[in-house]
Amino acid sequence: MRQLQRAIFPRGKLSPKAFYQAQLAAELKLENIAANYQKEGWELAIGSSGTIKAIREVLVAAGHEDGVITPKRLKNLVEELLKFKHFEDITLPGLPPERQPVFAAGLAILCGVFDALQIEQMEFSQGALREGLLYEVEERFQEGDIRVRTAKDLALRYRVDVDHATNVEQTASMLYLKAEPSQGNKKSELANLLQWGALLHEVGLSIAYSGFHKHSYYILQNAPMPGFSSEQRLLVATLARFHRKALKLAEMPPFTLYKSRHIHTLIAALRIACILNVQRRDIALPEINLETDDTQWTLTFPAEWLEQNRLLAADLEQEQIYWKNAGWKLDIQSI
Repeated sequence: MRQLQRAIFPRGKLSPKAFYQAQLAAELKLENIAANYQKEGWELAIGSSGTIKAIREVLVAAGHEDGVITPKRLKNLVEELLKFKHFEDITLPGLPPERQPVFAAGLAILCGVFDALQIEQMEFSQGALREGLLYEVEERFQEGDIRVRTAKDLALRYRVDVDHATNVEQTASMLYLKAEPSQGNKKSELANLLQWGALLHEVGLSIAYSGFHKHSYYILQNAPMPGFSSEQRLLVATLARFHRKALKLAEMPPFTLYKSRHIHTLIAALRIACILNVQRRDIALPEINLETDDTQWTLTFPAEWLEQNRLLAADLEQEQIYWKNAGWKLDIQSI
């Protein structure tokens, strides 16, 4: 990047012509491989390290709170940048002073990458190349999803009742499969995130029981979570935040990659799973029939089971009130 900067921006002078020359130079570097990447495709574009972080911080300061980088946002940022005539004059809100000398060249390169690969959006990752290399050389990370290891490490660190969390996870997954029987790539990814949300929903108990779902949200938003994108982390934290108590959906953070109705299904599955396992007894649950229709869930239990578990039945009645207040409907039936 510094070599490009010295060649195209002599003495730090900034102009539209120089900027687009730098962008074109970046595109040319990718010319021979861009077609192969586009042919293979990808599910998520992730950027890391200093330049991407600086661009994200400037976008957030400009009002794009999700920090997602898109071609339109880059175009607007370039227009703002080109109002300055020299690197030393750049005073964009959110731009760290140490990134000022290299920001223009870094932005030009990223614009070139977006154009060459036809990227529609990119998320920022706190991890960088060094973390990726460490995972690659360590044998235990050569197979499977890094996020599995991350979730298990967090559960251990915050002394989660893993046996209970596993029961909740299995029940939530069962309910989700009933609610979303048609599983595409996106829904399969959501199913995985539900499992990790179920495993980690009680990490906040390490702080206090009172309001522990809110503590869980804070921990999952701030603890290192290698392998998780910022939006995946936010979704896992959101599941923990909304797994109990009132359903204040107006407080749910905005998402870019996931639709609200899909997230609501995950929340519903986790909430019911937590209720069904609230007594922390390692006993088999009965056959549960589930029918769903937009914001309505109908759960059907064997009549004798609800009669034998009256405290749990009372919890389900309270849950019905929470759902009603949120504009959802939970119907409990027995046969």
